[in-house]
Amino acid sequence: MDVLTEDNRAGDRYADWRDAAHFEGEEAALLAFLQRIAEEDIATAEPRDASEMSEMMKALNIDPVEAEFQYRRLYYGMQANCAGCRAKERCRNDLACCTADRHFREYCENAEILSEMRADPDLLRFEG
Repeated sequence: MDVLTEDNRAGDRYADWRDAAHFEGEEAALLAFLQRIAEEDIATAEPRDASEMSEMMKALNIDPVEAEFQYRRLYYGMQANCAGCRAKERCRNDLACCTADRHFREYCENAEILSEMRADPDLLRFEG
């Protein structure tokens, strides 16, 4: 059931995005993420284990709230990927030293998606 009627769909700035072909690609990307996570990693992962992801997004000047809003299912897949990460110590160190933006591609399994989000001006944080 579509809660947006034709009358108020025009005011919905994300209507075109939801109707776009990349929506199917987002689901495929989520499945690929979930397949890469080993069962034992999922069994031992805790929700707090993905806390680095929002900090990484902030370090890359990505607004985590907007990213979750625009790419909800993909965002949750990224959280699961982060929870099963084996490079947490390096990630935390880079975040603490403010070098994550230069080195995240070397170890972050979400690097490809984060780079794509970083290139989307609608997802960027504006300071000030």
